[in-house]
Amino acid sequence: MTAPPVIVSRADNLRGAAYVIAAAAAFATTAALVKAAGDSGISAFQTAFVRAVIGLLVVAPLLYRRRIAPWRTRHLKLHMTRSVAGGGAIVIGFYAFTVIPLADATAIGFTAPLFVTVLAVFVLGEQVGWRRWAATAAGFVGVVIIVQPGGAGFDPIALIVLIQALLIALSIVIVKRFPARESQLSMMFFTFVSSGLFSAWFAIAHWVMPTWHQAGLILGVAAAGIAAQAMVLRAYRLGEASFIAPLSYVRLIFAGALGAIWFAELPDVWVWAGSAIIVLAALYTARRESSATPRQPASDS
Repeated sequence: MTAPPVIVSRADNLRGAAYVIAAAAAFATTAALVKAAGDSGISAFQTAFVRAVIGLLVVAPLLYRRRIAPWRTRHLKLHMTRSVAGGGAIVIGFYAFTVIPLADATAIGFTAPLFVTVLAVFVLGEQVGWRRWAATAAGFVGVVIIVQPGGAGFDPIALIVLIQALLIALSIVIVKRFPARESQLSMMFFTFVSSGLFSAWFAIAHWVMPTWHQAGLILGVAAAGIAAQAMVLRAYRLGEASFIAPLSYVRLIFAGALGAIWFAELPDVWVWAGSAIIVLAALYTARRESSATPRQPASDS
């Protein structure tokens, strides 16, 4: 049975959009730092594990100060489902960033907004007009142009990002099922726990004592990743999922720039063409958004 539709105001949608764009920049930075750590000899699983531990160390005092016990919730099943999806997506994504170019991994990951739009309709009961469907489809066409499946340069291992995209979409949609007052800190807590558990065995089995340079990269991953997760959670608590999801496409611009500057991964003409389609589709979607009746804002807890 589908949940009743959630009414969202124009102001909340625009605030959610701003958070998504900021999160896109933070996610691209995280990916670049993960790749740099991998190039220096630190496995993606070790980076994910340390990030989870640091995240818990950051979130725990905030939970204590606000007297929040994440496990004492009426929505534990939702938390568990969302954290398994989100934690799995983090570990898969970290691994992908170390084995394929940043722009490729980011582009394939952009199937997530397409999944979100579909899930938002059938799970959340959101109303999606033909313009948003068309814009989402156009964004997906842009992704296909960039990835060029079946082309000589296509790496089959990149397909694991499709699993990550599906998990991200599931996590996003579940966020919308929580009541407005459910703690965002609790969501982050459970995600850190799950990603830490998923990566622990591989991290310990291939542990490398980091140098100061490697430690700095890992700390950077933790800082950027925590900021990105907090912003994207806030975005989807505020805005309508089917509206703000296409705006995450701007991450491709950030990832392409970092890939070119940091790793000499120069995008070809197809990447630029696909990126242009994606950005135009996202901007058109934002422009066509119409106002709706305001709802109760999400809690800052």
